[in-house]
Amino acid sequence: MLRSMASLMPPRDPTGSEVMLGPGPAALLDAIHALVLVLDAQGYILYLNRHGEGLLGYSHHEVHGLRLEELAALAPGQGTEGAALVRLVEGPHPAQHEGPWRTRAGSERLLAWSTSRLAPGLFGAEDLLVLTGVEMTEYDRALREQVRFFQTLIDSIPNPIFYKTLDGRYGGCNRAFAEMHNKSPEDIIGKSVWEMAPPELAARYAAKDQELFDRPGIQTYESSVRFGTGEVRDVIFYKATYTDAQGKPAGLVGIVLDITDRKRAEAALQKARDELEERVRERTAELQKLKDAAEAADRTKTEFLNIASHELRTPLTSLHLVLTQARRQLERNEPVSDVTLVSRMERYTGRLTRLAGDLLDASRLERGQLHMRPRPVDLRSLVADVAGDFRQQYPERQVEVELPEGVAWVGADRDRIEQVLANFLDNAMKYTPPKARVAVQLSCWDGTFRVSVSDEGPGIPAEEHARLFQRFHRLSSSIHQPGLGLGLYISREIIERHGGTLGVLGHPPGRPGVTFFFELPRSR
Repeated sequence: MLRSMASLMPPRDPTGSEVMLGPGPAALLDAIHALVLVLDAQGYILYLNRHGEGLLGYSHHEVHGLRLEELAALAPGQGTEGAALVRLVEGPHPAQHEGPWRTRAGSERLLAWSTSRLAPGLFGAEDLLVLTGVEMTEYDRALREQVRFFQTLIDSIPNPIFYKTLDGRYGGCNRAFAEMHNKSPEDIIGKSVWEMAPPELAARYAAKDQELFDRPGIQTYESSVRFGTGEVRDVIFYKATYTDAQGKPAGLVGIVLDITDRKRAEAALQKARDELEERVRERTAELQKLKDAAEAADRTKTEFLNIASHELRTPLTSLHLVLTQARRQLERNEPVSDVTLVSRMERYTGRLTRLAGDLLDASRLERGQLHMRPRPVDLRSLVADVAGDFRQQYPERQVEVELPEGVAWVGADRDRIEQVLANFLDNAMKYTPPKARVAVQLSCWDGTFRVSVSDEGPGIPAEEHARLFQRFHRLSSSIHQPGLGLGLYISREIIERHGGTLGVLGHPPGRPGVTFFFELPRSR
């Protein structure tokens, strides 16, 4: 089974290999306490050292010129191991393999194989490969298996794990730690934190490591880590020291827990909590406002009912007295011919009608049922008619009317616009002294008509202007004047539903009274 190498190799000294290798290299390989095979570029065995001869039971001369699979074939049942060695030799290099090898005597040895390339020319060849086999005991094998088991175990853990020696250099890590730094484990082992992290982070890591070495035990702290991708993430370091056989600290082991997502979730949760609390505060404030508004509405309702009952009772009482007087006259067979008596009846029933109308309009506004029926209306004619009615109703009062020339066309519900102007004039009559002047004016500019009613009464404080058009609002100075506080509220709604505006103007100092006005767009 031995292959003759006479045709492939030059003549050699039958007493040894020194003719091929020279005394220096051969002596060097023979001094190694391990099996050493030197292979040429084609995979043929050039040399087997003395320790290898004793381990395998074959001399250098017997294996010289064989390939590894031929060497494996010398002992039956070793084909699988020979194939493994062939794959080991094929590279890449360096490489390692462990497996059983049967000796010439039939005993089985457990060998740890490794390969390496030699510098060209060392043994007179351009490219040589050295295959080294170290015999392992069962203890060595168990220890190696245990190391492989624990390495496999920590590699299966998704959290980055590392361990360092007392000088602060990495002694090893798992796959997750290597991936975290975008490096291979070989590129990490032997490095310090100063070679792995930016200076500001490395300084913190080194200080915490030294703190743990000074006080051996367990250490936990949060920090930041710059990943191999360049992203800085939040982590928690869990570290502990480990000891040697004498119980002295030998290094530390650490695990890295990425809490970036948790921190983001906590921040998002805190933000959501803050937003929820803010919404609760806002909603509480809204509910308080609603409660305050409801209480104010209740107070306003109670006040309104008191005012309404008073306003309705007054004309009803007066009307009842007039009717009683008329009934007595009829009972005495006296004719009821007193014009004043009838006029009083008309005035009281008219007042009741207006009060009922205001209540009905306010109710319609609340339900959204106050409808407008706009038609072409000559505002000039409307103002003249309403002012004329008030002149007849109050012949003793001074009512001045200023109207422009021509026709003032607007699109409006005539009855409702008359209602607004009548309200203005009725208020002016209430609050203006009997001898004072009430002025009604119609003017126009920029496509808008303005109707204004000015009085010479006591005026209205500026701070009350904004409240004049609220429901049930009555002037503080007019407690003895009749009314429900609905007229101006209804008037503003009517004008705004016509696309116009309504307001009040105070007079300059020295001029008594106020001016109420409304504006309507001119018809196109």
